[in-house]
Amino acid sequence: MSRKSSLSSLGWAASVVTIILGLLLLVSPSSVFRLHTVGNSALMRASILALPWAWLGAIYAIPLVWLLLVGWILGLFVAIGMFSKKRTPRRTEAERTYEHYPHKKGPANHRKSHIRSLTAVLAVAMIVLAVSGMTIFLVPPTASNPGQGHGPGGSGQGNAGGASLSSLSTGQSQVDQISDPKGLGYSGQRKMAIDSAGNTYIAYRKPPPGLTESEIYVAVSKDNGKTWTDLGGGSVAIVNAPPLVSGTTQGGGTGTDQRVPSIVIDSKNQVHVVWYGRDQVYTGANERQVKYSMWNGMAWLPWINISPVLGYSGSTYWQEHPVIVVGKNDVLHVLWEGADSGSAGVQQIKHSMSTDGGYTWTNWENIAPVDQSGQSRPDAVVDQNGNVFVAWYGGVSGTTGTRIKYTRWNIGTATWDPVQIVAGIEGYNQKHVSLGIDQSNTLRLIWDGPDSSHSNSLVKYSSLNLNLSSPSWSAWTNINAGTALNQSDPIISIGPAMVLVAWQEWSGTDSFIATNASVFIMIIGVGQSKTPLGNSFSANNKWPIMTEDSSGGIVRIGWLSGQGAPYTICYGQTSLKPF
Repeated sequence: MSRKSSLSSLGWAASVVTIILGLLLLVSPSSVFRLHTVGNSALMRASILALPWAWLGAIYAIPLVWLLLVGWILGLFVAIGMFSKKRTPRRTEAERTYEHYPHKKGPANHRKSHIRSLTAVLAVAMIVLAVSGMTIFLVPPTASNPGQGHGPGGSGQGNAGGASLSSLSTGQSQVDQISDPKGLGYSGQRKMAIDSAGNTYIAYRKPPPGLTESEIYVAVSKDNGKTWTDLGGGSVAIVNAPPLVSGTTQGGGTGTDQRVPSIVIDSKNQVHVVWYGRDQVYTGANERQVKYSMWNGMAWLPWINISPVLGYSGSTYWQEHPVIVVGKNDVLHVLWEGADSGSAGVQQIKHSMSTDGGYTWTNWENIAPVDQSGQSRPDAVVDQNGNVFVAWYGGVSGTTGTRIKYTRWNIGTATWDPVQIVAGIEGYNQKHVSLGIDQSNTLRLIWDGPDSSHSNSLVKYSSLNLNLSSPSWSAWTNINAGTALNQSDPIISIGPAMVLVAWQEWSGTDSFIATNASVFIMIIGVGQSKTPLGNSFSANNKWPIMTEDSSGGIVRIGWLSGQGAPYTICYGQTSLKPF
């Protein structure tokens, strides 16, 4: 085969492939084309479908529409150019004489006729697809004005890609029953994880048999949530802190008071859990340290305090609300809030890490200069390179109300970037962050709080495109403001070409004492996807939890249901594949 013939065939193949891609996208466009979030164009997000491999680097960020158009144009011109310049073999005198007769067509004439016809069809198909593709990609939905409460992309029309969350309003199973109304709280610290086999794990607290105070448990399901057992046959650990002196207000009794676990699973399917609580060494009324244990596939390893904060006095050095994440090479990072001798009793965001699978931990560090206004409840994610991204809420000196804050730990320098303010309004408290990162290397952040247009707390959203040379957070927006009720304690999960969020919705002044709370789940930007979770156990439902990654198409969610003890930990699961 000649060089020109090879190039010609390559041109035709490129044209056919790009036409097939275009037809597939037109026939079954993903919701990624319809979702529009402030600060992130539909063009950039669409490139995920054609180029899901992060190692492609700069090409990965090229919008899909331009890649298709370039392929169509190059393929067309290569095909036309090669065929138009193709020279036929030298003919004999008899062949030339034969071709003078118009009523007789030789093989070359037939071939040229077919080429012209195919080229014309190819050109028309490319023009139609180009125009249609431009319509899909370049006409974005109408975005809401920040603060007006319609969320990214407006109210939406149905669920993304035809996928439905509706089964979550009826289908649910029982994980466990507990006596603690906050046994599954708080939502921001990840309490659900999935291993490589698809087994589901949920971390929570409850008193073991014979004890009155809580220890940490991990329940596991190996049949898609139908049945659940305690991993290891009991609690993660029996810390068994001694009772407090009579008259104190925290803990005490027979047993201990371990709280707020967070869970992650590494590439070896080892389960890592952190939480906070008192113990036999740190016995003060609120002398709580961050604790850790690992399930190695056979047993829970003995718990440890990963990085004790020394100098306890009274209840000023209370360490709490840890979150654990795993990064490149199974490096573990734990973030939490706590005071120390240098912060004058004011909570700061702290960090410790382990490079040997949890056996040893670095000394704690504050991730930012001491802020005398107090910082609280971090959440974190890790990108494919091992960089750690952290969000939390806290005050800003000289202002009122709390802001949403963010920083990054750079794996190359092992240092923390300067803190950024993501969002905040003077005089309004923004709280309860939940952070995710998608395949396009974009951070997705949600939290709750009132604003200048809404006195009730609403779930808010912002994003940060890390592909940009100078990324900045998009203007925040309320994702679903069509209610006078309070929304709080949201949790985010990255689905297949979509972002999911769940929260609790209630009336009154305190979610803890609310008796009419409901849990909702929704695809951001698709208002009609808002779905209440099942209430067959109780009409009072709180504390939603989800995995950070639902990109495989299976949405898993847990929540706590009940008007009083015993409370039921519920679980729901559905398939959400828009393609």
